[in-house]
Amino acid sequence: MPSIRYQPWGAAKAIPSVLFSMLVTLLIIGSLTPSTLTVSAFPTSHGSRQTNNICTNPPRDSCAFYADCLESKYHCGPEGYPIGFGQSFCEKFSANRAELSTKGQTWMLDTMQCLQNELVPEATATTGVTCRSLEKKAFASHAKCYVESGLCTLPPSDWLAIVEIVEIKTLFESKNSFLATLNAGKGCIKTYLFFLKELIF
Repeated sequence: MPSIRYQPWGAAKAIPSVLFSMLVTLLIIGSLTPSTLTVSAFPTSHGSRQTNNICTNPPRDSCAFYADCLESKYHCGPEGYPIGFGQSFCEKFSANRAELSTKGQTWMLDTMQCLQNELVPEATATTGVTCRSLEKKAFASHAKCYVESGLCTLPPSDWLAIVEIVEIKTLFESKNSFLATLNAGKGCIKTYLFFLKELIF
Protein backbone atom coordinates (compact mmCIF):
# COMPACT_ATOMS: atom_id res chain seq x y z
CA MET A 1 0.00 0.00 0.00
CA PRO A 2 1.57 3.31 -1.03
CA SER A 3 2.22 5.72 1.77
CA ILE A 4 0.52 9.16 1.80
CA ARG A 5 3.09 11.90 2.00
CA TYR A 6 2.02 15.15 3.65
CA GLN A 7 2.71 18.17 1.45
CA PRO A 8 2.53 21.56 3.17
CA TRP A 9 2.45 23.46 -0.12
CA GLY A 10 -1.36 23.55 -0.28
CA ALA A 11 -1.55 25.23 3.13
CA ALA A 12 1.35 27.51 2.26
CA LYS A 13 -0.34 28.58 -0.94
CA ALA A 14 -3.58 29.32 0.98
CA ILE A 15 -1.88 31.77 3.38
CA PRO A 16 -1.43 34.62 0.86
CA SER A 17 -5.08 34.37 -0.25
CA VAL A 18 -6.28 34.51 3.40
CA LEU A 19 -4.10 37.53 4.07
CA PHE A 20 -5.35 39.18 0.90
CA SER A 21 -8.98 38.59 1.93
CA MET A 22 -8.31 40.08 5.37
CA LEU A 23 -6.64 43.11 3.82
CA VAL A 24 -9.57 43.70 1.46
CA THR A 25 -12.02 43.38 4.39
CA LEU A 26 -10.08 45.92 6.46
CA LEU A 27 -9.97 48.35 3.53
CA ILE A 28 -13.73 48.05 3.03
CA ILE A 29 -14.43 48.62 6.74
CA GLY A 30 -12.05 51.56 6.76
CA SER A 31 -13.72 53.15 3.75
CA LEU A 32 -17.17 52.82 5.36
CA THR A 33 -16.24 54.41 8.68
CA PRO A 34 -16.18 58.05 7.46
CA SER A 35 -19.57 57.61 5.80
CA THR A 36 -21.01 56.15 8.96
CA LEU A 37 -19.71 59.07 10.99
CA THR A 38 -21.07 61.53 8.47
CA VAL A 39 -24.54 59.97 8.59
CA SER A 40 -24.66 59.93 12.39
CA ALA A 41 -23.65 63.57 12.57
CA PHE A 42 -26.13 64.73 9.92
CA PRO A 43 -29.37 64.67 11.98
CA THR A 44 -27.91 67.05 14.56
CA SER A 45 -26.88 69.55 11.90
CA HIS A 46 -30.17 69.17 10.06
CA GLY A 47 -32.14 69.51 13.29
CA SER A 48 -30.31 72.71 14.13
CA ARG A 49 -31.08 74.20 10.72
CA GLN A 50 -34.71 73.13 10.96
CA THR A 51 -35.15 74.72 14.39
CA ASN A 52 -33.52 77.91 13.15
CA ASN A 53 -35.94 78.03 10.20
CA ILE A 54 -38.92 77.59 12.52
CA CYS A 55 -37.74 80.50 14.65
CA THR A 56 -37.27 82.91 11.76
CA ASN A 57 -40.19 81.72 9.65
CA PRO A 58 -42.84 79.88 11.73
CA PRO A 59 -44.60 77.27 9.56
CA ARG A 60 -48.32 77.48 8.99
CA ASP A 61 -50.54 75.19 11.08
CA SER A 62 -47.83 74.36 13.62
CA CYS A 63 -47.39 75.09 17.32
CA ALA A 64 -43.72 74.06 17.52
CA PHE A 65 -42.51 77.67 17.57
CA TYR A 66 -43.48 78.17 21.22
CA ALA A 67 -41.49 75.28 22.66
CA ASP A 68 -38.63 75.15 20.16
CA CYS A 69 -37.96 78.87 19.82
CA LEU A 70 -39.28 80.62 22.92
CA GLU A 71 -39.40 78.20 25.84
CA SER A 72 -36.09 76.56 24.95
CA LYS A 73 -34.49 80.01 24.95
CA TYR A 74 -36.15 81.79 27.88
CA HIS A 75 -37.26 78.92 30.18
CA CYS A 76 -40.39 80.68 31.43
CA GLY A 77 -41.87 77.45 32.82
CA PRO A 78 -45.27 75.77 32.43
CA GLU A 79 -47.11 78.92 33.55
CA GLY A 80 -45.08 81.29 31.39
CA TYR A 81 -46.38 82.64 28.10
CA PRO A 82 -44.64 80.24 25.64
CA ILE A 83 -46.10 77.05 27.14
CA GLY A 84 -48.90 78.27 29.42
CA PHE A 85 -50.56 80.51 26.82
CA GLY A 86 -48.97 80.39 23.36
CA GLN A 87 -48.63 76.63 22.92
CA SER A 88 -51.67 75.83 25.04
CA PHE A 89 -54.12 77.94 23.05
CA CYS A 90 -52.47 77.10 19.74
CA GLU A 91 -53.06 73.41 20.44
CA LYS A 92 -56.62 74.06 21.64
CA PHE A 93 -57.39 75.84 18.39
CA SER A 94 -55.90 72.99 16.36
CA ALA A 95 -57.76 70.31 18.32
CA ASN A 96 -61.12 72.09 18.00
CA ARG A 97 -60.91 73.41 14.46
CA ALA A 98 -63.93 71.32 13.45
CA GLU A 99 -66.06 73.65 15.59
CA LEU A 100 -65.34 76.47 13.13
CA SER A 101 -66.70 77.04 9.66
CA THR A 102 -64.41 76.73 6.63
CA LYS A 103 -63.87 80.50 6.76
CA GLY A 104 -63.32 80.27 10.51
CA GLN A 105 -60.64 77.62 10.06
CA THR A 106 -58.79 79.83 7.58
CA TRP A 107 -59.03 82.68 10.10
CA MET A 108 -57.68 80.35 12.79
CA LEU A 109 -54.60 79.42 10.73
CA ASP A 110 -53.96 83.04 9.79
CA THR A 111 -54.23 84.10 13.43
CA MET A 112 -51.94 81.33 14.67
CA GLN A 113 -49.29 82.34 12.17
CA CYS A 114 -49.70 86.05 12.89
CA LEU A 115 -49.23 85.52 16.64
CA GLN A 116 -46.03 83.56 16.05
CA ASN A 117 -44.67 85.99 13.48
CA GLU A 118 -45.14 88.83 15.97
CA LEU A 119 -42.70 87.07 18.32
CA VAL A 120 -39.98 86.27 15.77
CA PRO A 121 -37.89 89.26 16.97
CA GLU A 122 -37.97 87.82 20.50
CA ALA A 123 -37.22 84.31 19.26
CA THR A 124 -34.13 85.55 17.43
CA ALA A 125 -33.00 88.24 19.89
CA THR A 126 -29.66 87.89 21.65
CA THR A 127 -30.27 90.29 24.56
CA GLY A 128 -32.87 92.43 26.26
CA VAL A 129 -35.79 89.97 26.41
CA THR A 130 -37.28 88.62 29.64
CA CYS A 131 -40.23 86.33 30.25
CA ARG A 132 -42.24 89.34 31.37
CA SER A 133 -41.40 91.49 28.35
CA LEU A 134 -42.09 88.51 26.09
CA GLU A 135 -45.52 88.02 27.68
CA LYS A 136 -46.35 91.72 27.41
CA LYS A 137 -45.43 91.81 23.71
CA ALA A 138 -47.41 88.63 23.02
CA PHE A 139 -50.62 89.78 24.70
CA ALA A 140 -50.37 93.15 22.95
CA SER A 141 -50.42 91.33 19.59
CA HIS A 142 -53.52 89.22 20.26
CA ALA A 143 -56.22 91.75 19.40
CA LYS A 144 -54.30 92.97 16.35
CA CYS A 145 -53.83 89.46 14.96
CA TYR A 146 -57.43 88.44 15.65
CA VAL A 147 -58.86 91.48 13.87
CA GLU A 148 -56.36 91.70 11.00
CA SER A 149 -56.88 88.01 10.24
CA GLY A 150 -60.58 88.70 9.66
CA LEU A 151 -62.38 88.16 12.98
CA CYS A 152 -65.00 90.79 12.13
CA THR A 153 -65.95 89.06 8.88
CA LEU A 154 -66.73 85.72 10.52
CA PRO A 155 -70.32 84.59 11.18
CA PRO A 156 -71.60 84.84 14.79
CA SER A 157 -71.48 81.04 15.07
CA ASP A 158 -67.68 81.25 14.74
CA TRP A 159 -67.46 84.02 17.34
CA LEU A 160 -69.30 81.79 19.80
CA ALA A 161 -67.04 78.84 18.98
CA ILE A 162 -63.95 81.03 19.49
CA VAL A 163 -65.17 82.10 22.92
CA GLU A 164 -65.69 78.45 23.89
CA ILE A 165 -62.35 77.27 22.47
CA VAL A 166 -60.00 79.90 23.83
CA GLU A 167 -61.79 80.99 27.01
CA ILE A 168 -61.47 84.56 25.83
CA LYS A 169 -61.62 86.13 29.30
CA THR A 170 -58.25 84.57 30.10
CA LEU A 171 -56.61 85.11 26.72
CA PHE A 172 -56.39 88.90 26.69
CA GLU A 173 -54.32 90.73 29.29
CA SER A 174 -56.30 93.88 28.57
CA LYS A 175 -60.00 93.54 27.75
CA ASN A 176 -60.17 97.26 27.06
CA SER A 177 -57.38 97.00 24.48
CA PHE A 178 -59.19 94.18 22.68
CA LEU A 179 -62.49 96.06 22.68
CA ALA A 180 -60.76 99.25 21.52
CA THR A 181 -59.21 97.34 18.61
CA LEU A 182 -62.61 95.96 17.64
CA ASN A 183 -64.24 99.36 18.01
CA ALA A 184 -61.62 100.91 15.73
CA GLY A 185 -61.86 98.15 13.15
CA LYS A 186 -63.80 98.89 10.00
CA GLY A 187 -67.05 96.95 9.93
CA CYS A 188 -66.53 95.51 13.42
CA ILE A 189 -69.53 96.98 15.21
CA LYS A 190 -71.44 93.67 15.47
CA THR A 191 -68.26 91.90 16.59
CA TYR A 192 -67.62 94.64 19.12
CA LEU A 193 -71.09 94.34 20.64
CA PHE A 194 -70.85 90.54 20.76
CA PHE A 195 -67.49 90.45 22.54
CA LEU A 196 -68.41 93.39 24.75
CA LYS A 197 -71.18 91.24 26.17
CA GLU A 198 -68.92 88.18 26.44
CA LEU A 199 -66.08 90.02 28.17
CA ILE A 200 -68.24 91.96 30.62
CA PHE A 201 -70.75 89.27 31.61
